Amino acid sequence: MRVFQLNRRLVFNVKPLQPLCVYRRLYNTGLLRKTSTLPDKVGLCLSKEQVSTEKDSDLIESRRPGDIIQVPGSTYGGQYALKWTQRPNNVLIVKKPNDIKTEKAFVEVANWLHQSQPDMNIIVEPEVAEQFQKELPFVHVIEKSHKEDYTRTVDFAVTLGGDGTMLHLSSLFPKAAPPVVSFSLGTLCFLMSYKFEKFRHVLDDMIAGKVGLMMRMRLFCSLHQPSGKRIEVDGVEVDDRQVMNEVTLHRGRFPHLTTIDCFVDEQYLTECVADGLIVSTPTGSTAYSLSAGGPIVHPSVQSLVLTPICPRSLSFRTVLLPPSSNIELKIGEKSRSQTEVSIDGQEIFMLHKGEYVKVRMSKYPIPCVTHISDGAGWEKDINELLKWNQTFGSNIQ
Repeated sequence: MRVFQLNRRLVFNVKPLQPLCVYRRLYNTGLLRKTSTLPDKVGLCLSKEQVSTEKDSDLIESRRPGDIIQVPGSTYGGQYALKWTQRPNNVLIVKKPNDIKTEKAFVEVANWLHQSQPDMNIIVEPEVAEQFQKELPFVHVIEKSHKEDYTRTVDFAVTLGGDGTMLHLSSLFPKAAPPVVSFSLGTLCFLMSYKFEKFRHVLDDMIAGKVGLMMRMRLFCSLHQPSGKRIEVDGVEVDDRQVMNEVTLHRGRFPHLTTIDCFVDEQYLTECVADGLIVSTPTGSTAYSLSAGGPIVHPSVQSLVLTPICPRSLSFRTVLLPPSSNIELKIGEKSRSQTEVSIDGQEIFMLHKGEYVKVRMSKYPIPCVTHISDGAGWEKDINELLKWNQTFGSNIQ
């Protein structure tokens, strides 16, 4: 007999400690500038050597002005030169929340852009607009009921924070994402290309179209009932997700190993009996997947990385699948408990027996602005940030 049943979706609402007396500024949110009046994003193009607009091309192509779309086989390990068809008008700034250092940096960047580029429309999230309404009355806000304006209006985005800030930005764009330039103000900052002190020079180059782009592949993820219909939470279908790092199935707080039946292109692959299973992008290969024993994959190598978490079988190793693969992970009948699903560490759902997750390569990558020739690319990051292949005593002075 079932004594209780867990909710389909777990929500962790952990509030930070607050002082005994809190003075909260209240503003009239109706005074905030809305993005509904802003122009559509401008067009862009990539270097001709690596871009084709032929119908049957397997290269990256721009099907619509301003949209960058990726298909299997479209990455060649190099970078892409960005050129605007006209001067960009709208910039989105996303910052790390609840951090004094990042707040000061955000105000500095917003004021500098407003003064140096008076015709540039600065877009922020609703919570940020409310918090800085007095200091930055010129910013625009995308209403929660008009989230499609992110894709419609944003020419390029600026992130201030750490890797979590980049993952949050990815979640704002369920379709085509704009070029993103990131500044390091967080903890690890593996995805953050530039130091904050260089923001003026970098943003000038960004606006002038003098930057290189790396296409960071994303995953497309959907959750299904045994019948094939989308899973529902409180009577509402769960939206499909764009994933920058990984999709994780995990036993969570349950003591028993979970059983997951794995299919690739509708062909049975294996039965996974483990704490869980990770499907990661090349970008996500240096995150949870790496901690679980997975390989480091260069972000330009299109692939889906399937990594078990503490498997029962000692011979169960990571598998790299081609970008054309369609992965289906179904909770097996032998599973003795529910299984948690997390997406980039931001969403948690519960799956029951027979329910499954579908994962495949997304056609909407995250175009990240990267260093072109100063030796500060991915190779430097894995050595300095991950301390890759360093010998014992190498850090001793």
